[in-house]
Amino acid sequence: MKESIECSLSIFINMRLFLLLLLMPFTSSGQIRIDKAGDGWDLKIDSALTVIKQTDPQKSQLLDNVCQEVSFWISNFSSNELVGKTGRIYVSTKDIKLGINNLACVLIHESLHLYFLRKGVKMTPAEEENYCYRYELEFIEKLTNPEPWLKENALKHIQ
Repeated sequence: MKESIECSLSIFINMRLFLLLLLMPFTSSGQIRIDKAGDGWDLKIDSALTVIKQTDPQKSQLLDNVCQEVSFWISNFSSNELVGKTGRIYVSTKDIKLGINNLACVLIHESLHLYFLRKGVKMTPAEEENYCYRYELEFIEKLTNPEPWLKENALKHIQ
C-alpha cells in the first residue's frame, strides 16, 4: 500500500513538473525586450516597468499586451510603431534624462497609441494625443511621489 501511494505521488509530482516546463515558454514570452544603449538606459526602462507594475497593474497589462520592444532614438520626443504584430516604443534621449517616473509615463502614453494602432481606431492626431495624455494623467495621479511637472505637462496637453 505504501509503495502504491509513493508511486502515485511520484507520478503526480512528475506530471506537475512536466506541465510547469511545458507552460514556461508561454509565461516568459510576454517580456518586453529592451535594447541596450547609452549608459544603463535599459536598466532605467526596466525600473520604469517595475514602477508601472507596482502602480497600475491594468495599465501594465495593456503595455505588456501591445509592446514587445523598447528602443531608443535621438529626438526630443518619444514615439512608437507597429510592424506586423510587433509593437515598439522609441524612447527619446531627452526623456531618458528626465527620470524613472517620466519614463514610466512615456511608456504608458505610448502604449495607448500602440493600442489604438493595433485596434485600428480612427481619430484625428489631436484627439488621439488628448486621450493618451488623459490616460497618462490617470497613471500620474496613482504614483506615490510624482514630480509636479509631470502632472503640469499632461494637463498642458489635454484640451
